[in-house]
Formats: sequence, structure tokens, C-alpha cells
Amino acid sequence: MKLDPAPSVFPAALLYAAFTCACMLNPAQAQTNYPSRPIRMIVPFAPGGGTDIMARTIAVRYTETWGQPVVVDNRAGGGGNIGTDIVAKAPADGYTLLFNTNATIVINPHLGKISFDPQRDFAPVTQAAVLPFTLLLHPSVPAKSVAELVTLIKAKPGEFNYGSSGNGGGAHLAGESLRTMAKLDMTHIPYKGASPALVALLSGEVKFMFVSILAATPLIESGKVRVIGVSSKKRSPSLPNVPAVAESPGLAGFESDLWYGMLAPAKTSSAIVDKLYQETRRILFLPEVRNRFEPSGTNIVGNTPDEFSKIIKDDFARWAGVIKAANIKID
Repeated sequence: MKLDPAPSVFPAALLYAAFTCACMLNPAQAQTNYPSRPIRMIVPFAPGGGTDIMARTIAVRYTETWGQPVVVDNRAGGGGNIGTDIVAKAPADGYTLLFNTNATIVINPHLGKISFDPQRDFAPVTQAAVLPFTLLLHPSVPAKSVAELVTLIKAKPGEFNYGSSGNGGGAHLAGESLRTMAKLDMTHIPYKGASPALVALLSGEVKFMFVSILAATPLIESGKVRVIGVSSKKRSPSLPNVPAVAESPGLAGFESDLWYGMLAPAKTSSAIVDKLYQETRRILFLPEVRNRFEPSGTNIVGNTPDEFSKIIKDDFARWAGVIKAANIKID
């Protein structure tokens, strides 16, 4: 007697099992194939500043390596908080990244209400670079040194203003540190990024400001501004004839460096974070990249995600103490 074929349960079960396995493998496969579509790299400041310059340098080489467009998206405002919040709430899939500064990550939380947790909402990738600020003057200001600037401001209390790239930014904190340490009466005028702040300085709308050495170098070389100090503990090798602000009378211990770093949303897989770290570090230490940034006083870092995470934690605590001691507040 000829038997009827077995019901199609077995093939259906096989198909279901195969589908289940495929679903289980998809996340790992997606990580292995990362990136498979365009990446958005958010810079929470206006174009033209040091953060933007370095972010674009990295982004174009990501594209060259991976064959996927990496678009720098400038989301200025709120001292960096607006763009940072976008990444904090983005999917943790590696397709929205944040290139930011220590100002937003470890300083802003101590100055006012923010809608993200800098230590909970991000997966650190690498600290890209560390660099000092320069203290730049509009040519109309007759001071030739930090001591002379302090004397001028004290002689005309309330008449001097200084600019920054935004409330709570590193440049603002450097200015406030100068104000409190030297006991100065001067006015802070914030802008939405380093580029519009520099325009204000060049036009004389503000009389002086702290600017990252990377963004300041072309202006110094052009003679459009006067540089009288750097914010690091010691002089910068790229500006050996410019004193550290800390060398001025009454300002010993003054220090306010800037760092840049790459971060992803929290819970981004370790495989994607590691791939981003490895490629970012490779880019940072390319001869052409080092030759572009290091002569202007930028110290390339490229540390591991764990090392960067520790720096964020330590700096968060350090700036909390500095801001409290100086009674620095944002209105």
C-alpha cells in the first residue's frame, strides 16, 4: 500500500527554526557589518570652531574607510546642551554620534538644569585631543599682557565685556575664572558657538575672549587679534613666547584646558564602540592629521573608552569643586 506524504509540519518547523535563528543572529550581524548606512555626527556648536574643525577631519576619513557618508550636523545653542540632548535620546545603534567638549559633558551639569545625564546617557568612545585656550584681545585694547589687561579693567569697572562660545562653555569658565581670581567687574556676552563669537571679537563688539588655540592660530598669524596668554599651566610649545595666564601676578594656579571627545548613546554595543574607537584612533595618529593639529598646540590623545570614561568621571568631580569655590552661576 502506498503511503500518503507526511504532512508539511516538518518543513514548516524547519522554516520557523531557520527564521528564528536568523532573527537571533541579526543584531550580531548588524554589528559586524557596521556601518551599513549613513552616520550623523552631531557637533553641538556652530561651524568654524575648533570642535567643528576636528569633527570634520575625522568624519571625512570615516567615509573614506567605510564607504558610508558621515555627515557633520551642527546643532548649536544652550552652551552645547541642545545637540548633546539629541544624541542622549538617539537610538543606540551607532548611527548618531556626538563630538563634544568637556564644557558640555563635565561643566554644564554644575551650572544649571540639563535634560541629560552626562555619565549615564553616553558611551564614551575616545578623548580625541586636549588643548589650551588663548586669551585674545581686540586691537583697540592697549594691553600688552594679562597684568595690563587686569589693570585696565580695574580702572574702568563694568565697562569691559568679553565673549564666549556660549553660557557654561569652557571659554566662559575661563573668563569667569579670570574674573573671580583677579576680582574684576566685567560683563560676559555669550554667542551660539566660537565662530559668531570670533566675529564679535574681530568687529570690536567684545573686547577680549578665550579661544581654543586651534581656532585662534589663523587669527594670531594674520595679526587681526593680539594674544596675551594661554590657559594651560605652562606655555604652549606652539606659542613659546606667549606667557601662561598663571604667570601673571595674583593668577598662580590658573588653568582651563579644553578637550574634544567622541561619544555614542548609552547602551551602544561594545563591538560598535570598539570599532569606532579603533578607527578614530587610527585617524588621529595619521601623519597628515597630526601635522595639521599638533603645530597649533593640540595634543592628540586617542585613549580607550575605559580611559576616557575615567577622565569624564574625574573631571566631573574636579569642575564641581572649582565652580562651587568660585561661585560661578548661569542666570
